[in-house]
Amino acid sequence: MSKNKRKEEAPVEPDLPITPMLDMSFQLMAFFIFTFRPAPTEGQIAMSLPTSEGDKNSQTIPDPTDEKPEVFVVRVEAADNGTISRMSITQKDAVDTRADDLGADVRAYEKALRTRYNELKGDKAKAKVSLEMADNLLNEYVVQLLDLGMQAGFKNIAPAPFSKR
Repeated sequence: MSKNKRKEEAPVEPDLPITPMLDMSFQLMAFFIFTFRPAPTEGQIAMSLPTSEGDKNSQTIPDPTDEKPEVFVVRVEAADNGTISRMSITQKDAVDTRADDLGADVRAYEKALRTRYNELKGDKAKAKVSLEMADNLLNEYVVQLLDLGMQAGFKNIAPAPFSKR
């Protein structure tokens, strides 16, 4: 028999220093949090999808003889806590440009939109509502105003930030 047998050695455990790795990961996380700059709020949210490319009935070039769509501008001001403080509605490019004051009542907003939708002449599908909202308005009110506009009959509703007048 051979006397050159290998001695069994205990397995070597790697020494992984966890503390420096945790320190580095927290430093990286802090760096990305401090340097993150979110993009500004989008000006418009598309509320309807475009027609499919294969649709034979879709027009790609608008007809200049078509009448302009009616555009109603709803200005929504917000209180410091993000709730609705005041709303007004006016028709863009109308002879009478006075804005109707709706207060902070969303039911008055819905009623005003229903009235204007029912008074429309021509193609009602082309009518548009532009919601000019304050930056600090809470999202729940934005969604509520969008829903009420859809329930009033409008299909084209575009939220937008305040335009400085």
